[in-house]
Amino acid sequence: AALAAGLSAQLAREEAQARPGGAGVPSSPPGPGAGAGPDAALWDGRALPLLPLQPPRTGREILTAHITAMVCCAAMDTAGAAPGLDWLDGPSLLVDGARTADLAPSVLSLVETGDPGPLRAWMADLGIRPEKPVRLV
Repeated sequence: AALAAGLSAQLAREEAQARPGGAGVPSSPPGPGAGAGPDAALWDGRALPLLPLQPPRTGREILTAHITAMVCCAAMDTAGAAPGLDWLDGPSLLVDGARTADLAPSVLSLVETGDPGPLRAWMADLGIRPEKPVRLV
């Protein structure tokens, strides 16, 4: 109960500071020694994040990622593919021990133009059966 009360009070203080005028809350951060614990002097709420925030992904980017994931799952289930990790590009698909680099253009063709031909041809070349249900576990 004490933790919940402390979190609620901290949230109320942050919301009050975010409002224009501060609603009676001091606008400057507490000085050293002020606060609830020994780490209060180290906290600076004005600091920038270490890494820049990424913009929100668009619907097309999310759809492309989901279709790619489903194709990779189908390849692993029906064609004996394996997941891989490239140090530069991130996740990749390994078919017969070799990295497949031509999946992304086929998926983009489907998402951007609605043309399933290149993706169907790519899947047929590798022996991936799209009619077989994909196991997610």
